[in-house]
Amino acid sequence: MKKQHILLLAAAIGLTLTACTGSKDTAGVTSGNMAEGTAMAEGTATAEGTAAQKESEQAQEKEPENLPASQEYASSDGTYKVTLLEGLTQTDMQLPAGGAMMGLDGGSDRTGFSGVSLRSGKSSVPGNPDDVESLEDFAEYITDMTIKGSGVTVSWEDTDAPSLEGAERCLAWEGVARSGMSSGQAYGYFAETADSYYMVVLVGNDDDIEEARQILALELLEGSSAAAGTKDFISSMTAVLDSVNGASVMETFKAMEDSGATKEQLEAIASQARSSLSGSWGVENADDLMEMADWLMAEGHNQDALDFLAEFDVNEDMQRDAFDAAIKEQNLDEGTYISLLAAFDAWKAYGDGAIAAWDLSRVGTIMGFGYASGYCTYEEAMDKMLEAAKKAQELYDSWEDFNKSYLYGYSYWAEEALDDADSSAGERAELVSEMEAQANGPFSVDWNMELTKEW
Repeated sequence: MKKQHILLLAAAIGLTLTACTGSKDTAGVTSGNMAEGTAMAEGTATAEGTAAQKESEQAQEKEPENLPASQEYASSDGTYKVTLLEGLTQTDMQLPAGGAMMGLDGGSDRTGFSGVSLRSGKSSVPGNPDDVESLEDFAEYITDMTIKGSGVTVSWEDTDAPSLEGAERCLAWEGVARSGMSSGQAYGYFAETADSYYMVVLVGNDDDIEEARQILALELLEGSSAAAGTKDFISSMTAVLDSVNGASVMETFKAMEDSGATKEQLEAIASQARSSLSGSWGVENADDLMEMADWLMAEGHNQDALDFLAEFDVNEDMQRDAFDAAIKEQNLDEGTYISLLAAFDAWKAYGDGAIAAWDLSRVGTIMGFGYASGYCTYEEAMDKMLEAAKKAQELYDSWEDFNKSYLYGYSYWAEEALDDADSSAGERAELVSEMEAQANGPFSVDWNMELTKEW
């Protein structure tokens, strides 16, 4: 089934639609099972134990010219490519924080054959799990998500993992896959680098999987950030919240629409998006949505912070110690005190653009919610996000500056100190730091690129 596993992974990810506005309301979204069970050709299950050894010996005996026809499939973000059977249908989905996933399906030529591959930053694994601390944890988690809801069950066993240039560790699994009365094979290959995890999982009948394993190769690519475009830049602006949510609502909903999801499946996300916009933003329709986006770009919480500072007669010559002493005399509650210090630090660093990055990043959030809600088209949402991206370039000189302004804004809004490791603000700061360190992460794209309409 075309794009089947794209839907399965989107379905399995729990999207916590964090609105990030005054009330900090959140709403959990799980879209349910969005794909029918994998159609597997009937056959005899592969015998356990000796099957892998026999297959390996047969592959070694074959001359290169007798191998199955192969083809290279490159991820949409240019960070990796997979060599697999020729003629598969590739579909792509953007994951949070610059990750990329692709589905590779056999269609009518190889009925029941499906593959899914992905790269994910270690700090932004899809679904935002709390317990992925090793390659083994990642493999268990991601295979469960990939196959969950498909009607397929797999009994996995460890097998020898081919080495991978550029990877720190690799592991591989094989197993018997069952769907109803049908059975076949499954194979999983997993690798990790210093900052990323990689995965390829294949499910199909015995012959297809055996052929696929003879030619399967994963290659890590360099220089992906140089090829990044405007959509990647926009995605990077919302990367932090997308990681917290577990996925981009915008890209998940778009992939579901393109994949032919049913009205019921789409409504599972749409209703939650409408609820979040209404409860946290007061957005009830298309006009409200555009007005809110324009407010975020023109004023937003940034103007609130500047007005708040003005009440204390802040001027360019005032130093932080003097400001700190002045507001302590006011006997403010702790939250207000923290907010004011965050606003002051942001203003000293970025002037009138103090915490504007916080507002500009959330333009992408509400437009993604608006698109899922049916208040705007995908093009309209992207057009508005392009406006926000261009303004961000005008206000800041780098992703480092943008992220600092964003974090000051979060601290101002949440009334939490960024250096408090136990607070959500501290956790957000740590997440940004991890993402900034990723070689192919969201903040590796060129800040100074020319932003153009690509959709």
